[in-house]
Amino acid sequence: MSWKKNAISYLIWFLYTIMTGTVLLALATEAGKAAGLEDYTGILIMAASVAVAGVAAFLLHRFAVSRASFAEEKGVHLTVLGALLAMGMLAAGFLLRLQGAGGVDCSSSAYYEAARVTEGQSIPQSVHGAVYFYVWLLHGVFRLLGNYASAGIWVQIVLQLAASFLLFLVVRKLAGFMAGLVVLGFCMCAPYMVASCLVLSPDMLYFFLLTVAVSLMTVGYGDRKTGEEREARGLNPAAGFFAGAAAALCCYVDILGILLLLVAFGGIFRYREDVVAPGRKAAAALLCAAGAILGFGACILLDAAFSGKAVPRVAAAWLSLYRPSGFQLPAGVGVSGSVAESCLLFGIMALGIFSFWFDKRKERISLAVLAAWGIMAAGCFGIFTDEMPGFLFLYLSLVLLAGMGFGQCFYAEPAARERKEPAAAEQPDWEILMEARDGAEAGQARSWPEPERAESGQPGQKQPAEAAQEAAQADRQVRFLENPLPLPKKHVKRVMDYSLPSGAQDDDFDYPVAEGDDFDV
Repeated sequence: MSWKKNAISYLIWFLYTIMTGTVLLALATEAGKAAGLEDYTGILIMAASVAVAGVAAFLLHRFAVSRASFAEEKGVHLTVLGALLAMGMLAAGFLLRLQGAGGVDCSSSAYYEAARVTEGQSIPQSVHGAVYFYVWLLHGVFRLLGNYASAGIWVQIVLQLAASFLLFLVVRKLAGFMAGLVVLGFCMCAPYMVASCLVLSPDMLYFFLLTVAVSLMTVGYGDRKTGEEREARGLNPAAGFFAGAAAALCCYVDILGILLLLVAFGGIFRYREDVVAPGRKAAAALLCAAGAILGFGACILLDAAFSGKAVPRVAAAWLSLYRPSGFQLPAGVGVSGSVAESCLLFGIMALGIFSFWFDKRKERISLAVLAAWGIMAAGCFGIFTDEMPGFLFLYLSLVLLAGMGFGQCFYAEPAARERKEPAAAEQPDWEILMEARDGAEAGQARSWPEPERAESGQPGQKQPAEAAQEAAQADRQVRFLENPLPLPKKHVKRVMDYSLPSGAQDDDFDYPVAEGDDFDV
């Protein structure tokens, strides 16, 4: 999903650069202190790392045209290779989680105590929708498999693997295969993601819910296939309504779902090759807002009906749950498992600082940048709950930025691809004119049809439909005005086959001059 570049795009790029540069400076400073270097060396290390990222982005982009032509020639082989890489990452992620799940004991978790099956125990009600649904999910699993804490860990693993694969498919469709591969690699092999699924928490269930909603939005705003060619179907306003309803459902489950409203409205105003009327976009945006309002109201009504509480009390409880508690800078963001992981993540993000400029018409980082800054701002104001502090989704937004920045390095302008194709031999203008004249004269000669013969052998008349069809063809035929100037004629090679007598006495072309004629001055 991409958007046309404007002044806001460059402002968002500036915010992206500030965020990436600040974290790189902090990491470089910590590395310098650990090595016993001076404080100013952190600035030098950060500048050197950004310079290396710029050179790498330029080198990747320089050969983008050759890679694009190679991908067109070997499309099937690269598709198979990409599928094998994706399956390999999924297998590696599963093995890493399997290895880590062996030494995890979640029997003391509050979610395990609330969800396990005991006689006379009921599921406690919770204002937080994600917590309530997650406890019910664990309760259903424990009813099937027994009160084993390891069963809850396997629920976490399955939810994260499924959500990561859906996220890979969405990013691959919207930003390209290389971006999707980077995102899948971090989701599968990053220590932070591996550790996050080995703890009982509603984060994985909500992660899966968000990816399902985004996948449905991608399908609704996507293209359709007609015949053998894929063509854009424009903008369907009904898709905006359902996108707003899905965003409202996720927002009611947790306040982080408000980020889906960015995706819903961003899909309406995204960059399209075909022009969509402004009125159609406005209608889709209004339907999206209406779907969000109606969907949120329906969630409140259903919650009130199942809990037996009044609708105003349910709405007031939801608002009080996410009420800001005042601005306070957090001691840490808690989005990384190790320093090496942070260096790799923000090092790849540094590529996006330069790859943003490779495409002069479109950009793809706006939603992820706004999501990252929005999550950080909400965390500073204390909007998130203790059950879901938002660290996982801040990490995912940074991973999306890293993948999109890396994938943008492989972008090649369409004009550059066209220059790689051999140009056709140009034909002189006078030959084109003569061919057009000959074609017109031939068409005029054929435009006088001979009279048809009836079955009796006498001249007959054509049917009215045939006459009208020929008249329409004659009207569509190009008629040239008579050129008053003569056109150049084609050169005809001639053979001089007659004899030409010559004499030695006739080969003297000197003009005789008298001795007294001196013209020197």
